[in-house]
Amino acid sequence: MNRASRIAAMGLVFGFGCGGAHNAATDASTTGDGAGDRGADTGSKPPTDAASSCAPTIPTIAWTSPYAGWSRGIPTDPSFFPISVWLQGSWHATEMAQLGVNIYVGNNAGTDELAASDLTILKNLGMYAIVGQDSVGLANIGDPTIVGWWMSPDEPDNAQSDGSGGYGPPVAPSTLVTQYNAYKAADATRPIYLGLGQGVAYDGWEGRGSNAPAESGYVPASDIVDFDIYPYNNCGGDANEQVTCGQFWLNALGIDRLHQWSNRHQAVWTDIETTTIAANTTSGPTPAQTRSEVWLALIHGANGITYFIDTWNPAFREDGIFADATMAAAVTALNQQIKTLAPLLNSANIPNLVGVSSSNAAVPIDLMVKASGQTLYIFSAASRAGTTRASFTVSDLPADGSVTVVGESRTIDFATGKFSDDFAANGVHIYQLDLATVACNH
Repeated sequence: MNRASRIAAMGLVFGFGCGGAHNAATDASTTGDGAGDRGADTGSKPPTDAASSCAPTIPTIAWTSPYAGWSRGIPTDPSFFPISVWLQGSWHATEMAQLGVNIYVGNNAGTDELAASDLTILKNLGMYAIVGQDSVGLANIGDPTIVGWWMSPDEPDNAQSDGSGGYGPPVAPSTLVTQYNAYKAADATRPIYLGLGQGVAYDGWEGRGSNAPAESGYVPASDIVDFDIYPYNNCGGDANEQVTCGQFWLNALGIDRLHQWSNRHQAVWTDIETTTIAANTTSGPTPAQTRSEVWLALIHGANGITYFIDTWNPAFREDGIFADATMAAAVTALNQQIKTLAPLLNSANIPNLVGVSSSNAAVPIDLMVKASGQTLYIFSAASRAGTTRASFTVSDLPADGSVTVVGESRTIDFATGKFSDDFAANGVHIYQLDLATVACNH
């Protein structure tokens, strides 16, 4: 069973992870990642260098890049946020760069290997690679294009092929820890990447077999821990997969769990579906659904995103996303927005400053809050299927003004620090509020 065919998930309520967002239905505090461009000043007072006297103080919170421990690892420049693609050949590098991808993941000497000439292609495009520590990878150990080592096999937490058409147990976590230590001994200047399966977010996943070890046991065998789950593709799967058809919040749930299981603040990534993956189905996400999966993962503290862009329907195509011009354009725009917001994604969360309530209790809104100087950025997304109207409150802000909705060419008036907005299905909105422009009303 390969990564693309083992796609299933189960509807679970979010846990509150170390980097995760609080569920808006139960807690008004916020955490996560986010940012945006400064828009035009829209408040009733002229902008000043300091916040209005009635505005709350934005705390200064220290933040350290999860990639700071490696001299040849993921760039720590605040303007860089990892946007990766799974297992693509270098012949697609130009189109991957145009899509907004900056890291290739998973290529090794056994599968679509990247030779020195391929690494040069990526380097010339401003891209990087996470490759296997094998004959190809080790032969190029001095190449700064390599920013991480990929642990083999992919999805060791799933039942493993026995070579005779059947399956044996998952790889033991202790085996992976031993392998991790060997990789680190060979090169301690780069982080080690481990890709897990959907059991991270789906407790009922049949692909792990019986008596599988706890998923949390695999996290110590990594510096970057990733997992995949494809909820919209699950709709075309078998009965076990269909349990989680369309449960788009599962990527965010897995992010929460991996942060909770982290034993040394590992970076946490998730894989995002963009195509109809399995053969003989038509199940797959829309652009809006892919966007909501990405932003919910970021809101819950994802430190990187990996796109799965292959398709097997109607036939295998490695760069299958480009068969759908609408999806390719939407993902390109999404990645450009992430790149623009990277300096804020790479900054501390501001907790307990913004609360939200939902008019539809079945559709809670998840939040993350960031700040740039005296400007707040409020990232919000519907975390269950359906529509709702959300009401936001900035604590201790007895003032009126307006907020800019980033990327939507509109503003919303607020009074006494409160404003409301509508969320369509899979809705995501990013709000920008400059506290220096608000009009105090007391």
